[in-house]
Amino acid sequence: MQQDKASVTLDSLTDQPPGVLDQLPIEVLAALKEQADAHLASASQMIAVLHGVFERRYAAGINAPGTSHRTDGDYDIKITVPKRVDWDQERLESAIATIRDEWEADPAEYVETKVSVKESKFQAWPAAVRDLFEPARTVKTGKPQFAVSAAKQEAA
Repeated sequence: MQQDKASVTLDSLTDQPPGVLDQLPIEVLAALKEQADAHLASASQMIAVLHGVFERRYAAGINAPGTSHRTDGDYDIKITVPKRVDWDQERLESAIATIRDEWEADPAEYVETKVSVKESKFQAWPAAVRDLFEPARTVKTGKPQFAVSAAKQEAA
């Protein structure tokens, strides 16, 4: 049975088989994407507003990381405050130097060290330096992003 392309709506999108969706004209895909993007932006705003309500109502006084529970009527509200730890890089380097130089111990027993290179700096290096580092470099692709707009027509 042939799916009427005009009957594919945002609400029915997830019920459609891939073969039907793959055959939709670009005009229909563009309209569906525009609608979905608008819904996503609206939903994000709604989530932010609701998060603010929950935070003001149930997280007041919770200042430490961990999980807490509040009861409101027949509902249990679970509040999870994640722990985020930041390390002062200069002080870490100093501590690592102390372990290595004064304690004559291996800092790798205490800390993990990750060396990274900014891509913009790598691209600006002289060829000899790039060639030295190239074997350690792996380029991976991320998830594609799509922006759909009408093509500009040339004036006749």
